[in-house]
Amino acid sequence: MNQTFKEILLDRRSIRAYKPGIVIEDTLIESIFKDALRAPSANNLQPWSFKIIKSPEAKTTYSHLFPWNRKQYETSSFMVILFVDKSFAKRAKAIYDMQVNAGTMTIETRDKQLNAFKQTTMADADIMRTAYLDAGLVAMSLMLSARSYGLDTCPIGGFLKRESEQAFEVTDQEAVMAISFGIKDEDGHQTLRLPFHDVASIY
Repeated sequence: MNQTFKEILLDRRSIRAYKPGIVIEDTLIESIFKDALRAPSANNLQPWSFKIIKSPEAKTTYSHLFPWNRKQYETSSFMVILFVDKSFAKRAKAIYDMQVNAGTMTIETRDKQLNAFKQTTMADADIMRTAYLDAGLVAMSLMLSARSYGLDTCPIGGFLKRESEQAFEVTDQEAVMAISFGIKDEDGHQTLRLPFHDVASIY
């Protein structure tokens, strides 16, 4: 699309109706995710996972998870359900080993970081707050990445989260949000934001 970042940022809308029958190639989906997964996360632990509902069969199988927001679900090219891992610190060694092998982290730094995790205790509520914060970062990255490839999106909180965990047979994970993807069939509403000085103060 050759848009500037500012155009991508300002042109993004929450789209609730997509052109039906548009098939998005898996390679494009992977490209969108590859870019979006550059989103930051606490200690780079990337506490997220994604279930992508794309095929007609999958759309039928998981339709019951979306008793609301039906138009987005039925017309989207694919849906993504974003989960967070309740015990995401267990990913640390694999991630840091990967960085050591790639030369982006020293062995000493890896060992220091892993030892720090062993000596730190966090309340479950704080762990989940961190995971949800990181989920918001990667969700926004996904929507902006999709826009850069010419696709439209809508973040969705209204779906059956607990049932989603059961449907995908995930353990120790929570469903956070869903995102619909496709090519818009109607323009999203242009919304206004509060002025800068109503929400921010410079000290």
